[in-house]
Amino acid sequence: MIAALLATFLLTTPTLGDENDLLVFADGKQQACRVLLETENKVVYRVGNKTSEVSRVALENIVSVERSLSAFLKRFASVKPGDVPALAELANSAEVNHLPGEARDTWIRILTLDPQNEQAWTRLGGARRDGVWQLRVGGRFYTLEELRTRVSDWQNALELHTAHFLIRTDGSPERALDLAIDVERAYLTFYDVFGQPLELYTFDEVPAIHLFNDPKDFRSPPKPGQPAWFERGSNVLNVNGQQASERGPIVAEFSEALIFNAFRRTLAKTGELEPWARKGLEQAFATAVRPDPGRVVFDFTAPNLAYFQAQASDPKPLSLEQVLRAGFASFDSGKDKDRYAAQAYTLLHFLVFYENSKYRLGLANYLKNSYLGKGGVANFLEALTVDQKTLEAHWTSHVKAIVAG
Repeated sequence: MIAALLATFLLTTPTLGDENDLLVFADGKQQACRVLLETENKVVYRVGNKTSEVSRVALENIVSVERSLSAFLKRFASVKPGDVPALAELANSAEVNHLPGEARDTWIRILTLDPQNEQAWTRLGGARRDGVWQLRVGGRFYTLEELRTRVSDWQNALELHTAHFLIRTDGSPERALDLAIDVERAYLTFYDVFGQPLELYTFDEVPAIHLFNDPKDFRSPPKPGQPAWFERGSNVLNVNGQQASERGPIVAEFSEALIFNAFRRTLAKTGELEPWARKGLEQAFATAVRPDPGRVVFDFTAPNLAYFQAQASDPKPLSLEQVLRAGFASFDSGKDKDRYAAQAYTLLHFLVFYENSKYRLGLANYLKNSYLGKGGVANFLEALTVDQKTLEAHWTSHVKAIVAG
């Protein structure tokens, strides 16, 4: 029912422009802009085509899409399922705070709970004809049930806009609405964990997520059996809805979409992370996800013990140099692919968390440089300011400590 309503209305959701964020300086000056990066020490922002940087101490207040989105998601988490009045308040707040996608998605969520809700229909542009709420699509009016039938065909699929993504699906609107919340939670988590140390800019191009309920419409993945795959050329994450229970591989592909868009926006170039780093980040996200539709969370602090145990018990684990020099094929195929994947994960975990994150900043610098083609073992060790023997000993020590608990 709700789906075509989205397909029509959310296609017209306005794109956020530079004027939607605001910096208030300590001297009272205000600047409409787009905030690209916010760290403890600085803010990077864009006005038109000009990018500027300002110290945090020079600012009195910051208003941004990401801050508004964070507040929206926190409020959503506190709303009891089915509380229509609370959801209406949340939708109104989203409209005021320049989150048009979240506002429309919330009004649609209300209609899934209360199909006759006049306020939601009015906000979405519906019309009451002969006592029945209807929506005009392609020159004719449809009732909710007629719309539900219409959008079950991929050609007329439901489209949901969020602050940073476009979701398209021929499946259940309720499922899509939960996904709209969860992908934005994942987005904010990604930038909280990796964005600040890597100084990644928020991306402007909108990645699409195609969730296929009917497997016959699912585009054939590069590797048979994959439940999801990210297509760089079109910036689309394709997901087979019939394999949705395979969360690990799906989350891994989603993280690839985040990495691709964030690095490309920040460095103004389409590059490639080193194979071990990309696999390590994918595994980190897949391990961290705690699935709960509409309320997903990520916990990067809890390690994947199975990976650490596998490395600790391996009579001849891969060396640091073997992992760093491995090509994509080592992680994606062959009899040792699981060993490579596990040790890429433990290496990344070590570099992020070892001894109060002593290697995290060096890792961040290396990842950006490697994306620009300056990878390799020598550049890796130089970025971390450590020799290979010492680093390998620290990594082994970290693995043993995690296994020992």
